[in-house]
Amino acid sequence: RVKLFGDELRLNTSTTVGDVEQGTAAYSSIPKAFDGYEYIALFFGANYCPFCKEFAPAVVAAVPKFEEKKTKVIFVSNDHDTENYRESCKKVAGMDVMLYDLSKTAQMRDLFGLKTIPALMIIQNKNFDKDKPFVIANAREILEVDPNLQNFPWGSIEKRQAAPVSAQERLLIHGKHGKWWQLGHTAVSESHPLDMYMDEHAVRIRAGLLNVITWVAIINVFYMRNPLAVNVIFGIVSWEFVTSMLFGLTPFAPLGIIATLMAVVLQPNPLWKPAKPKRFAWCIGLMLALTCFILVQFKDEIDEKSFKRSVASVALICNIFTWLESAAGFCVGCFVYNNVLVKYFGKEECKECKL
Repeated sequence: RVKLFGDELRLNTSTTVGDVEQGTAAYSSIPKAFDGYEYIALFFGANYCPFCKEFAPAVVAAVPKFEEKKTKVIFVSNDHDTENYRESCKKVAGMDVMLYDLSKTAQMRDLFGLKTIPALMIIQNKNFDKDKPFVIANAREILEVDPNLQNFPWGSIEKRQAAPVSAQERLLIHGKHGKWWQLGHTAVSESHPLDMYMDEHAVRIRAGLLNVITWVAIINVFYMRNPLAVNVIFGIVSWEFVTSMLFGLTPFAPLGIIATLMAVVLQPNPLWKPAKPKRFAWCIGLMLALTCFILVQFKDEIDEKSFKRSVASVALICNIFTWLESAAGFCVGCFVYNNVLVKYFGKEECKECKL
């Protein structure tokens, strides 16, 4: 525990919890701070994350209830600098805080497989030294369902939350998960049963397939120069984006079908992510493909140097965007959706915030 959390824990129990500069916060050694507790609740957040700010009051309000259940609640900052760390501390008054250490925070994220914030994880204190300690990873959603901790330690709820979706249901949306023509699956989150989600594994595999197509398009434009290949590639990509924007990854998007089949085989447990931002992201992809197609059609009216630069720029953007999503799990379109459309156009915000 000392290796993971550091030597000390900041006891944020005073009303002036954010007063770090004046030295009002008290500190305790890690063994002493954890002594007598059966569980450790880790709240991962950051000052830059708007959803963390929304979720923080619920965690702070639950601290006394956690204490009654012999659970130590700790805030783990994912801020990029000490100034934002201090701001985050002000928002979690009454909650103990892990000292600011980016290396230990990164180690903790890797250990527990944390991909998004805000996150709330419950760890069993008594077997903490084991290689794989007992972890409830989706405690954030469970807390929304059970804010008074009546069913804590939530073992039974965790099992219901993690109930698998069959391979057939992943390939074609039906039954309790919605209709085959809708954008994503519903009823995969107990706290948000009406929200639509997509399997992130399938989305990333599809992005990898699109990345391969962008390489084929680049090679064709600069070396093969086959006009038939341009029309075929544009036809496949445009159909893929239009159908997936309207109906999701299946049943009409060919690459989406292939990606979903591969995800079912390679990743038996789906990783559900909000579906609506993906529609906007794919709209961007369609616009980029259309731009490249138009440039190729009018290449005779554009000087060769400008043509190559324009096509190379658009193709490189497509290539980078698809690579980022397939390899790094970073969706540029989703980032724009969350930071522009939500903020300035009143769109419904995504439930999760990327680290």
